[in-house]
Amino acid sequence: MWLKLTLQSESPSFQLPIHYHYLVQAALYDMLDAEFADFLHNTGYVHGQRRFRLFTFSRIRGAYRILREQKRIRFTGPVTLSLHSPVSAFCRSIMDGIMRKESIRIGSANLRVVHMEGGQHEVSDRRLLVETLSPVTVYSTLFRPDGRKYTHYFHPRSKDFPELIQKNMLKKFDLVYQTPPSSPRLEIEPVGRHRERVAFYKGTVIKGYTGRFRLSADDRRLLTLALDAGIGVKGSQGFGCITPVESEGGRHSNV
Repeated sequence: MWLKLTLQSESPSFQLPIHYHYLVQAALYDMLDAEFADFLHNTGYVHGQRRFRLFTFSRIRGAYRILREQKRIRFTGPVTLSLHSPVSAFCRSIMDGIMRKESIRIGSANLRVVHMEGGQHEVSDRRLLVETLSPVTVYSTLFRPDGRKYTHYFHPRSKDFPELIQKNMLKKFDLVYQTPPSSPRLEIEPVGRHRERVAFYKGTVIKGYTGRFRLSADDRRLLTLALDAGIGVKGSQGFGCITPVESEGGRHSNV
């Protein structure tokens, strides 16, 4: 399911730190029912040794200016924020919170929700062209010769990138559908140029890439789940949110 919020500050503009992922994540948890938020934050959906929150969100989209000296970003006018999740309880809880509060606080900015729309992602073909609403990231933890660990983030055109995307998506599929897909094939092909994005989340550097990808799968539910849960890792930190670019079998069904 997808939700798109149009947000408006009471003043002509508002500012956030350039790296605002954590602030948006915190704002979303604050909108949720307290019991569900506690479960999602502290437990989540467990697959082996990994925990998944099964939601993702876009970057804040709208007119902006980077204030480099202050390390802040100033948004002017209305902005939009997209939220995606295969968990209906998450989307319902967010909608209930919006109906109750009519605003969302991101950091020091109190933003009115002036419009909300949503729907179900539906995919009717085995191919789908998408673009990123937030950077896609996958990585491996490796060891230096002296034994120290380091994180290696993969470029979309590296050979490991599609394999890691597929492995992550199959884990999400197992959690959501409680059964293996009819075919595990999920291919991801980078289309055009991709831009590296570096973000700081609670002091940790995360590298991701924005751009377009062509996804293909024999089981169309894998493509639907890619739209709902995002691709790659760290979805609940604001990574991997994607949206269809053209039909190629993909469409939104409005509610």
